[in-house]
Amino acid sequence: MKFLAFLLAAVTAAASANAASDYDLIFVGGGFAACVTATRLATADPKLKILIVESGPHTETLEQSIIPGLFLSHMAPGSTTQKFHFSNPADYLGGRVARVPTGHAVGGGSAVNSMIYARASASDFDEWKNVHQNPGWGASDLAPLMRKLETYQPNPSSPTHGNTGAMKGSIGNTTLYGLQALEVAKQYDTRGSAADTNDLKTIDKWVLWPKWIDETTGRRSDAARDYLYPLLKKNKNVVLTVESDVNRVLFNGTRATGIEYTHAGETLTANASKLVVVSAGTLGSSAVLERSGVGSPTILKAAGVDVVVDLAGVGSDYQDHQFLAQGTYLDNSTVTLDFAHAGDMAQIGAAMQEWHATGGKGILATNGIDTGIKYKPSAVEVKTLSTSFQKFFAEKFASKADKALVWFAASAGLLGPHDGFPPNTKLGTWGAMLLYPESHGHVHIRSKNVSDPLDFDCGFVRSPLDLEALRFSYKRTREHARRHPLYRGEVAQIHPAFPAGSKAAVALPPQTPVAIKAADLVYTAADDAAIDKFIAATVSTTWHSMSTNAMKPRANGGVVDPSLNVYGTKNLKVADLSISPSNIGANSGATAGLIGEKAAVIIAKELGIQGV
Repeated sequence: MKFLAFLLAAVTAAASANAASDYDLIFVGGGFAACVTATRLATADPKLKILIVESGPHTETLEQSIIPGLFLSHMAPGSTTQKFHFSNPADYLGGRVARVPTGHAVGGGSAVNSMIYARASASDFDEWKNVHQNPGWGASDLAPLMRKLETYQPNPSSPTHGNTGAMKGSIGNTTLYGLQALEVAKQYDTRGSAADTNDLKTIDKWVLWPKWIDETTGRRSDAARDYLYPLLKKNKNVVLTVESDVNRVLFNGTRATGIEYTHAGETLTANASKLVVVSAGTLGSSAVLERSGVGSPTILKAAGVDVVVDLAGVGSDYQDHQFLAQGTYLDNSTVTLDFAHAGDMAQIGAAMQEWHATGGKGILATNGIDTGIKYKPSAVEVKTLSTSFQKFFAEKFASKADKALVWFAASAGLLGPHDGFPPNTKLGTWGAMLLYPESHGHVHIRSKNVSDPLDFDCGFVRSPLDLEALRFSYKRTREHARRHPLYRGEVAQIHPAFPAGSKAAVALPPQTPVAIKAADLVYTAADDAAIDKFIAATVSTTWHSMSTNAMKPRANGGVVDPSLNVYGTKNLKVADLSISPSNIGANSGATAGLIGEKAAVIIAKELGIQGV
């Protein structure tokens, strides 16, 4: 098949403005949760008239959303499938701004992300239920819906996983780099390995990491193609409008009655007789609420928006998982995804031909991220950290056996720009994702205009505790990287600029791997300062934005109740990751789908719909 110019041309079939304007339900956003919720409801009651308004393009036939190895193309300049938000400049980031992409296409993040299959821990959901007062949202309540979401191909008979769900999870194709990274970890780290660390309880075990890839087809598994598009082919009562921006929710008093949106330059309205569900993602949903008059009066008045409901929690508690990467040179024989990440059209074309000819096999049938661990520092490791960190760790992690501090992973390919590297350079990435950052931020509108930049404080590493956790993580992952059999040196620009004479100085190529039992590198206070400066200059998002419309009591800054109702309104709900009342120890895709399943159950019960 002809490859679209650097994988980024949008599908040309944009939906036309729908003739009808009256619906039972309207979904603001067509992302992961919305696809799941709308499909479940329409399948159970095909007579429901549902409108889904998505700001991005279709993805049904978009090859960079189908073929796993092309996932990083969504991050390229000019991408139409991601919307890039830029934070306010921050002193704690060395004065720079952070770029935070969000899914901007049918299927949302599930259609454009790195396909990491990861579940939160049981204690995360129990915290949602017990600490934040949300009955029905504990781990035991949600486990059946987790199983309902998926078909877990590595072990379909597992009691903790599903075997009939639309979303397919598998190990997928694996790289030699990933397999050898696991073997190194098993020899170097006494934690050992496991077959499955997504059973809601197991941490501190190295594992071949599963992915949202269907192992039978080699295709990405996402909510658009696995839920919504099959529904649209058989149910004409569900209307999907793409490339349409929702300006605001319309109210009669405090009752949501519909939406105002823009399509092809025309401002349109659509009415909802039963419910409006805002599902535009963490940065999008809070902005929609504020433009609609729901939020802090101070924020709304400054933006020129009339207050409908005084709800100060909207947009007030932005959270994410902070990510730190380091790069290594690999042996020239290593099979990696660098050619795809770098946009080498000749090699991409050949690999796509292989993928099509073999029914979804070859290097493009993987994301290249094969080995990982939910890592909890040992008692010995914690003692090497500051007394303030030791106190923090004891309070938050020590008593919870399923709560890890950070996620480590190895990638066969550099997860970032390839500018300045000679063609066919083979690179590896070791990454550390902080699972429960203490640093939070906010996101608010500045005006009524959908296209105006947001007032966005990402908060990354504002807390010294987060900085220390990432410094520790850099040191640990570096030891794994330099022991790998294919290691040939470190990429200077993706490591700290250590002071002259440092024993921890960057090992420029050519290098050979150090022995498994070799001593770890030793760092001075000056070395630590260099690492901290590197973190401030490079720490980034993992696309896991959440918590700006938190599901907790209104008095505690909450925006929605346990039934996802927006406080102070009627017929208005939020259903996406923005409702997360606290962070989770995992990549967020599975939880976004879970929220979609839970929202379907809640709405079906309220509407008297059976069979969801």
